[in-house]
Amino acid sequence: MATIIVKATEKCNSNCYYCDVVYKKDTGKSMPLEILETLFIRINEFLKAEIGERVEILWHGGEPLLLGPQYYMSALKLQDKHCLDTKNRITHNIQTNLTCFNSEFMQPFKELGIHSIGTSYDPEPHMRGPGKIIDSDTYNRRFMQALELLDRNDIAWGLIYVVTKKSLAKPLDIFFFLSNLTMGKGFNMNPVLIYDDKRKNIAITPEEFVEFLGAIFPYWWKYRQRYPDVNPFKGLVENVINRDLSLSCGDSGACTYHHINVAPDGQTSQCGRSADWGLLQYGNIRDKSLGEILHDQQRDPLNERIEVLPKTECSDCRFWDICHGGCPLDAYSQHGSFMHKSEWCEAKRGFMERYFEPITGVKFESRKQENCKK
Repeated sequence: MATIIVKATEKCNSNCYYCDVVYKKDTGKSMPLEILETLFIRINEFLKAEIGERVEILWHGGEPLLLGPQYYMSALKLQDKHCLDTKNRITHNIQTNLTCFNSEFMQPFKELGIHSIGTSYDPEPHMRGPGKIIDSDTYNRRFMQALELLDRNDIAWGLIYVVTKKSLAKPLDIFFFLSNLTMGKGFNMNPVLIYDDKRKNIAITPEEFVEFLGAIFPYWWKYRQRYPDVNPFKGLVENVINRDLSLSCGDSGACTYHHINVAPDGQTSQCGRSADWGLLQYGNIRDKSLGEILHDQQRDPLNERIEVLPKTECSDCRFWDICHGGCPLDAYSQHGSFMHKSEWCEAKRGFMERYFEPITGVKFESRKQENCKK
């Protein structure tokens, strides 16, 4: 499946403390319908040429709901116009802060087949919210109202929590708060990723992330039937114990020829971060087909990385199958090269060896013994 991250707008109504978008110089762009129409033409061309393929459109931002419900009705009309015979192989998902969500979005989301929404939340004050003071009270009120509306209309939602320095004092308290907030809908705990010196006060180390997860995991494991959809724990159980490998893009080692980020002006890149950093730029959808973009030679080093790391920096790691050296963009941010493992690999390895394996009693064995020395 090809994943197309559609950065429909770089505008945002929030000033989240750790977000890179708010630090960009030019964040006022939104995707005009002309570019959006070109995108659907390209998607149709791609699906007609690749009979067995599917396309996932992930609406992203900025804050994509700032464009309003009519924008998504226009997207639906453009899809119907240009993808009449291929639209059954197109799926839509969206990542939003939900603070603009209202009942008028129900119809376009339903007709686009959006039955689940991805969002994120921080219980700590002044981490999310509008204005210079990062007004978390206003943010929280709108966010909770949106959750109620989603629940009343049976629209599923999942939540990402970003672990920062402020999270480290009370890991279990945060776990209980998020569990009560989501009530079985699930949440994911990710480390904050800071690439500048302005916000180092909230940055955490891989070791701190290990200890944060380690403080929660014994309780979660004991009561996992009560909290079934908490990640990264659920994913590790499925991957390690059930041997059902289903990995995020950062751990899969399989993003090379499957992901496209489309900026508001139609410029393409590997993902949002690569676009922000000026890396892996593949040209504009007005000039290139999706097939050309997906097979751009600039992608080849990402594929080469998967061949190189098991013989070099990852040769002594038995967790290769569930890590693959981590996200290549994380590696680049630290080393200026894709041919290194991410520093966050040590977080996964440390958590597995010090918490997951001793507590579950299951030792992970790699399927690729030729690549991983015991």
